[in-house]
Amino acid sequence: MEFFKQGILHITDFAGYDHMLFLVALAAPYSLNQWKPIAWLATAFTLGHSISLGLAASDVIHFSSNLIETLIPLTIALTSLGNILMRGNSTQHISMAYRYGIALLFGLIHGMGFSSFFRMITNDGEPFVLPLLSFNLGVEVGQIIIVLIILSLIALCRKLFTGKEKNIMLALSSFTLTLSLLLIVEKVFA
Repeated sequence: MEFFKQGILHITDFAGYDHMLFLVALAAPYSLNQWKPIAWLATAFTLGHSISLGLAASDVIHFSSNLIETLIPLTIALTSLGNILMRGNSTQHISMAYRYGIALLFGLIHGMGFSSFFRMITNDGEPFVLPLLSFNLGVEVGQIIIVLIILSLIALCRKLFTGKEKNIMLALSSFTLTLSLLLIVEKVFA
């Protein structure tokens, strides 16, 4: 249970808001009644970071943490930019299979970012499969909670600003794009 709890706490920690920012960008084109597709997108993202986290935890892959810390905000920027270019018509311009693939790919990158935290909370030399599974399930539950909160806030905004749905999506995506670009600049010039 401790690793499950750590997974939830890790994804909901505002100090690591970049993962939440990615979820905001991912959820921006959707409404509350479209919770199933966005839940599957979040699950594809979890699957991706589970794979890369497992590979990194077992020392199968190695990477530069500076590169990963730059690629994470890049995934947010690309997701946000995709939303803006699509203008919220996610099912008309890009198939859901493509979006799931992108979420999985970006999850691989984010999972590498999780790996240093996961290594800190596990003991060297001990089996890590069950802790890894528990941690990832915690991250998934945390992500679903975050996505439901985001979709609820989007629903509230849509109720307050009837007829402005695309403007809300554009504002959210512009916000996440701007913050992600600032994170990229910060990482590149740090």
